Amino acid sequence: MYKINEVIVRFNTIYLTETPSSFMERNLQNPAVGRWLLIISLLIFLMVAFGGLVRLTRSGLSIVEWNVVTGIIPPLSDSDWEAEFTLYQQSPEYKKINFGMNISDFKFIYHMEFWHRFFGRLLGLSYLLPLIFFLYKRAIPSNKILQYVGIGLLFVLQGIIGWLMVKSGLEDRPSVSHIRLTLHLLGALALLGTCLWSAMSHLLPPRLPHGGSIRRLSAFLIITLIMQIAAGGLVAGLKAGYISNTFPLMFEQLIPNGLLNLKPTMINFVDNPATVHFQHRWFGFLILAVSAAMYYMGKTEKSRLLRRSTKTVLILCLIQISLGIITVLSSVAITVASLHQIVAVALFMGSLLAYRCS
Repeated sequence: MYKINEVIVRFNTIYLTETPSSFMERNLQNPAVGRWLLIISLLIFLMVAFGGLVRLTRSGLSIVEWNVVTGIIPPLSDSDWEAEFTLYQQSPEYKKINFGMNISDFKFIYHMEFWHRFFGRLLGLSYLLPLIFFLYKRAIPSNKILQYVGIGLLFVLQGIIGWLMVKSGLEDRPSVSHIRLTLHLLGALALLGTCLWSAMSHLLPPRLPHGGSIRRLSAFLIITLIMQIAAGGLVAGLKAGYISNTFPLMFEQLIPNGLLNLKPTMINFVDNPATVHFQHRWFGFLILAVSAAMYYMGKTEKSRLLRRSTKTVLILCLIQISLGIITVLSSVAITVASLHQIVAVALFMGSLLAYRCS
């Protein structure tokens, strides 16, 4: 009799209280796959942070060729370094900005870009090899194979976008296209988001069927964060952060002149450094308001993870806005600007967690 009652209780728990989607998700979870994807997510996070340093130190155009195989080996002799330096001296950046640079300074920016590319390749292998292993072990359900292969293709696409970005600064101007730089940043964000979301699907309990207002609010937060991070890419690509080092005033005005000088009007939000800088600094306060509302709503939630995630999102948002203001006041000091980018990505990760838990 006891066993019959136990079976009935288990049947009611699984089949009557769980939705079909949550039941399927629970049975498709694999902690080993989840831990692998979580590690990949953290590595992508570090790659984005490193990429920010490469950009801030103006190292991205130091290697003027893309050699997929031989490019994994750095210069090993003086003659090798001289050959690389000679190639760099033919680039627009050397001729217009770094003319007269000595080989010692060149080695620094070369190493920054080299290791960024090297770790990008290593990250790709860190995804590909375990994926092959998990496919061989049938740890990934057949209906999810295309999803994981798609993530692998995103890695390839990200490398292509990265090279096209670098190539745009090797032709006639000493800087990369701000559009391609932003696409490269968004590509990294897409990779991070898909890997982290997949990791959470293996490591966290199934989602509730109806998340309510807090789920809708966290979804809106993710959208606004992606827009703000994209705007940050435009600011970086246009060097718009350097045009004003005062806050809250900009050019001694709260709303400066010249924000809509370009025609058609919408192009100002992409190509006008003043407009891009202005909207980026104030749009962050909308994100702060959304984060605060989400924290307030999350305080009454039963899930401890959801309460902590909404609190973390608010704290990170406050830190992020503070770093943004300090970045402006410091005329884009490298350390502060790098932290500003790092916290932005951490905030994106936190918002994904809040959405997943809601």
